[in-house]
Amino acid sequence: MKEINVKVLGTVAPYCFQDKNCPGFLIEYNGFKYLLDCGNGITRYMNLKDDLDNLKILISHLHPDHYGDLISIIQTAKVYKRLGYLDKDIDIYIPSSDTVEVFEDERDKDGWATKRTVKKHIIDYDIIHNYETNNPVSIIDYDEINIKDNDLEIISQRVSHDLFTYAFRINTPSGSIAYSGDTGTENNLRTFVKDVNLFICEATYLKGQYRNQNTHLYAHEAAEIAKDADVEKLLLTHFWPEIDKGEYVKEAKQVFKNVEAAEENKVYTLKR
Repeated sequence: MKEINVKVLGTVAPYCFQDKNCPGFLIEYNGFKYLLDCGNGITRYMNLKDDLDNLKILISHLHPDHYGDLISIIQTAKVYKRLGYLDKDIDIYIPSSDTVEVFEDERDKDGWATKRTVKKHIIDYDIIHNYETNNPVSIIDYDEINIKDNDLEIISQRVSHDLFTYAFRINTPSGSIAYSGDTGTENNLRTFVKDVNLFICEATYLKGQYRNQNTHLYAHEAAEIAKDADVEKLLLTHFWPEIDKGEYVKEAKQVFKNVEAAEENKVYTLKR
C-alpha cells in the first residue's frame, strides 16, 4: 500500500518567528518529493541529503516569503552534486506572467535623450532565473501545472492575489491534497478542491482585523470553502507570526469541524 506523506515545514508570514517558518509543505509519494512553496527557514525541518533526491519545487507566487529559502536549497544542491550525493537537477516551477512597467532612457531618431515605457518581468522572476546559472537546478516557467509521475498527478488553478498566484491539487490512489496558495475570496477553489482528503488553506486574518485588500482569507472564509467543497480535513496555514494559532482554529470551527492549525515538523499520512 502506497502512502502519501505531508510534512509541514512552515506556516507563518511574512517573516519567521521563533521556531515557525514561512510557508512550505513537503509531499512524499512513491519515492518522489514535491515541495509546495519554499518560504524562509523551511530547510531547518528538511533532511536535505534525502529530501533533495527526486525533488520538484512548486512556487505558488513570487512573493519572497514563499520562495525565500530557495537559495539555501540551491547552494546545498550545488555542494551535494559536487560530492556525488545528488544525481539529477532539481526542477523549480515558477509563475511566468508577472510584469511591471518601467521607464528606460533612450535617444530618439534625432539623438535627443528621452524615455520610453517598457514591460519587464518583476525582479523576483529574474532573481530566481539567475539561480539556474552554474547550479544543479532547472527553472521552469508555468502558466499551468500538469505533472504526472506514474499514478500521481499535480494540477494547478489560478487564484486571486496581487501577483499571479496558483493553487495546487495532488491526486493519487492513496488520497488527494490541495494547497490554496495566497488568495482572496474571488476564486473557484470550491470546485478545484472538491472532495479532497486534505485541504491546506491560508487563513491570514481573524474576524475584527482590517483587510485593506481582498488578497487573503479570514479563517472562517477558509472554513466556508472547505465546507462547500466537502473536503475531509482542513489544515489552516499562513498565520500572523505572533498570534496564537488556536484563535484561527476556533474561528474556523464555527463553520467546519474537522480543522486544525498546521504545525512545523508535523507529518500527515494518507493511505488507502
